[in-house]
Amino acid sequence: MDTLSVAEVARSLGTSTPRVQRAIGRLGISGDGRRRPRYTVEQAKTLRRELGAVTPIDGFTATEVKVLAALAKAPRGLSSIRVLAGRAGLSPTAASQAFTKLESRRLVRRESIMLAAGKARSVEVLKANEGSKQWPALVLALARTRPPQRRLAPASRVPARLRHLFWNTAPSQMSTVRAGGYIARRLVTEGDIEGLGWGAENLTREDWLHAAQTRGLDRQQVAMAVNFAKQAKA
Repeated sequence: MDTLSVAEVARSLGTSTPRVQRAIGRLGISGDGRRRPRYTVEQAKTLRRELGAVTPIDGFTATEVKVLAALAKAPRGLSSIRVLAGRAGLSPTAASQAFTKLESRRLVRRESIMLAAGKARSVEVLKANEGSKQWPALVLALARTRPPQRRLAPASRVPARLRHLFWNTAPSQMSTVRAGGYIARRLVTEGDIEGLGWGAENLTREDWLHAAQTRGLDRQQVAMAVNFAKQAKA
C-alpha cells in the first residue's frame, strides 16, 4: 500500500508540515513506526477532512483561495462575512481582509437583492464574480479546494444575531428542541438569508415539514420548507 510522509501529506493539502503534525497529534493518528513515520492514504483522507485542502493558485494567498472557493460554491451568494468565514474555515477578520483584496481585483462583489418577506426589502449578499476574465483559469483549483469538515453540534437555541427575526417571540419558543417547527416556519416567512442558512444547519427534517404543513404560508414558502426538509438531517 502506498504511504506518504508528513511533508507529502502537507503538500497535497496545500498547508504546512507543522500544521499537519499538530493534527496528527490531536487526532491520535499512528504512523508505520519508522523514525520518520509514513501514513496511509486513508489516514491522509482523515487529515484532509480535519484540515481541509487548498489547491495553490499563483498570485493568490491560501486564504484568498479559500474565500474564492467558498463563494464559488454558493451561486446565490452568502449573507455576511461571518457566514463566508464559516464556509471557508477562516476567522471573520481573515475572511474580511481577503474579500477586500479580491474585491479590488474584481473577482468578488457585493450585490443587493430584494427579499419578499412580509414587506419587500433590499439585502446585500457577497458573490463570486464569475464574469471576470480570470475566472475560467481558477475554476478547477477552486473545485478541488475544500474547507475543514465542521463537526459542530446543532444549536439548542436561536443565536443572538438572529433575534431580530423573532422580536415578538416568547423565550420558550427560541429553543430548537421545544419549538423547532415554529422556528422553521418563522424563518420561511421572514425569508432572511442568514436565518435560513442557520436553520438549514440546525433544524431537523421534522421541523421543516411541520412548517410546510402550517396555515398561512403561500405556495413559494411551502415549497421552500419542503426543499429544506429534503436536505435536512432526520
